This record gives sequence, structure tokens and C-alpha cells, in this order.
Amino acid sequence: MKEIDLVGSFESEEISKLKLLAKREIQRVGKIPQPVVRVCGPLTCDGPDRYEYNAARLTKAEDILKSRGINVWTFGEAEEEIFSKGYDAGNILTYFHKPVFESSLIKEAFFLPRWEESNGATLERKIAEETGVVIKEFPEGWFLSNLQ
Repeated sequence: MKEIDLVGSFESEEISKLKLLAKREIQRVGKIPQPVVRVCGPLTCDGPDRYEYNAARLTKAEDILKSRGINVWTFGEAEEEIFSKGYDAGNILTYFHKPVFESSLIKEAFFLPRWEESNGATLERKIAEETGVVIKEFPEGWFLSNLQ
């Protein structure tokens, strides 16, 4: 009887899906007027109780940049797919984020304060550096301003 590798099969399916989502996102980002930036920051490093707060802070940073006339890449439709399936964080970064950054469509990445406390944001920063995306620190003062 042939033994089935369920873990390997699941990982292959996950990776294929993430690659497909990345391709779709690259097409979507390509339709956004250039330059396009990304906001990165801690989401889960404070535990599940602070996820909503951190996600709202990231969204607020995106809104502040948009109010300044800057085009921001967000996950769009891919977000629900990625997070509802419980995909591996390393796979998300390798097979979704990295190809989008490698497309050269994302010109800058703004990192929120405390990014270095987040494994995901730290890896996202590494990918940004490797792919030539300009890294900027998101000014904390912008949260306090009345620009939004």
C-alpha cells in the first residue's frame, strides 16, 4: 500500500495558492498609479488581545499616507484568503510578499514603530531590503497630527 504524505501535499497546495495570489496582486498593484508604498508593522507580537489595536494602527497609518496623496498597497482581496486559511507565516512572506516586492512595483515600505518586535515585520523588512525597496520609518508624530 502506498503511503500518502498529507503534510507535503498540504504545503504544496498552500504554496501554489500563495503563488497564484501573489500573481493576482502583482497585476492589481500594476494598475495603481506609481509610486506605490507599503506599510509594515507589528500585528501579533503583543498577543491576540492586541491584534485589533495593532491592525487599526496599521490601517490608520495607511490612511494618513493616502491623505498625503501617497498610493498604498494593501492586501486587498487576498487578505481574506490568506488569513482565513491559516497559512504558514513563512510561506506567506516567501510566496506572497516577496514576489510582490520583487516585481519592483512597491517603491517604499514605511515601518511602524516597534516593527523590530515583530517576527513578521522583521522578515518583511529583510525582504524589502533584499528586493531594493526603499525603507522609511513611519513618523510617530503623523499619528498625532490632524491630517487624516
